[in-house]
Amino acid sequence: MEFEVFSLKDREEVKTFETLLKEYVNQQAQFSLSHISLVDVYDSLQIREDGGKVFTAILDITINFMLLHCDSHRVGATWNQYFSKGKLEGGSILDSQVKFSGKMEIHRFNSSFVLRYRALWDKLMGFLILYYSPKNYDKFCKSKSRKRSFKSLSKDITQLTDEFVQSVEGLLTEFDNKFRTPEAHGTGALRKYSFTMESMGKNPQVELIGFWNVMNEMILNIGKEFKID
Repeated sequence: MEFEVFSLKDREEVKTFETLLKEYVNQQAQFSLSHISLVDVYDSLQIREDGGKVFTAILDITINFMLLHCDSHRVGATWNQYFSKGKLEGGSILDSQVKFSGKMEIHRFNSSFVLRYRALWDKLMGFLILYYSPKNYDKFCKSKSRKRSFKSLSKDITQLTDEFVQSVEGLLTEFDNKFRTPEAHGTGALRKYSFTMESMGKNPQVELIGFWNVMNEMILNIGKEFKID
C-alpha cells in the first residue's frame, strides 16, 4: 500500500511553510522565534550534493524546536493564569477541579517538553554528523547510544571542539538522570513535583528553564551558520 509523503518541492513552498509555521507558533505561544531561516538554509544548501538530506534534517529540527517553545510557553502561561502570587496559592490540588486541572496542564506540557527536548538533542547530534561528516551519518543512526556514538564520531570533526562535545555529553547525562530516564523508562520524576502547590522557584521543574536556554543558544548558532546577509 502506497502512502503520500509530504515534502517541500521548491523555494516558494519552503517560504510558505516557514510563514505558516510562524503564524501557528504566534497563535500557540503569543510570539514566534526566528533563530533559523528555512529559506536561507535552502539557498545555502543548493551547492551541496546531499543538500536535500541536510535541509530535511534542519526542517525537522526547526519544527520540533518550535513545538518545544510552545510547550514551554504553555507551562508558564498556565502557571501565571492559575498559580502566580495572589491567585491559587497553598492548599492541595485535591481542593478543587480548577487547581487539579491547572496542575495537570503543567504536568502535560512539561512531560511533552522533556521527551521532545531529549529527542531534539538526538536530532541535533545527527545533524552535526551529517553536516560535517556525512560518511559517518548512517553509522550514527544505527548506533544503540546516540550520545556515545556522537562522542566517538566527533573526534575526527575539527569544527566540533572537545570542549563542546564534552559539554553536550555532560548536559545530556544530567538531563537524562533528572528527567528523561524517569519519564521514559521509570515511574516518572515530574509527577512528584507537578502536583504540589509550591512556588515555581522552589520546584525542581524550574531547572527545565536552564536546559531550554542551552537549546535556545544551540539553535541560534545553527541559524547563524546558514545566515545569508
